[in-house]
Amino acid sequence: MEKGFAGVMQTFDNTRPLVAAMAIGVARASLEELRTVLEDAGIVIDYDAPVNSLPHAAAEFIRLESDWEAAYQLTLKSGWMADNKVPNSMNASMAKAKAGRVGSDVTLKAVELAGALGYSERTLLEKWARDSKILDIFEGTQQIQQLIIARRHLDLTSAQLK
Repeated sequence: MEKGFAGVMQTFDNTRPLVAAMAIGVARASLEELRTVLEDAGIVIDYDAPVNSLPHAAAEFIRLESDWEAAYQLTLKSGWMADNKVPNSMNASMAKAKAGRVGSDVTLKAVELAGALGYSERTLLEKWARDSKILDIFEGTQQIQQLIIARRHLDLTSAQLK
């Protein structure tokens, strides 16, 4: 039985980066659509200007993009580890936790920043915001991912840290 459970857990180590990749994909699509909406509204996203001098929507866009980049890098690393048979349990959970949260945060904020257009069916922003939530839950909730990360980081068993 224990070997069967270990096999299931290893499968999660291989599939969590895939779920993370889906979350960063929907977040990236939302960012690209939001960029178009903001630019059409005359909002310039200037990466060279101090954030405090930018319109709120542009500053938020840059913040969302930086969160997206962190999730993207974690996902790439955990996927690379899985592909190369490097133990990645902690990294896969870190990628899944970060990407799942970023996917939800980015898509919901994109709807908000796009205003009425974000809630309309003229863009896919509202659909992506609804769809992204499952990617935060699927393959383990935030709490499960954080528990796995803590166990790996502290080198504790499930009996020691529940």
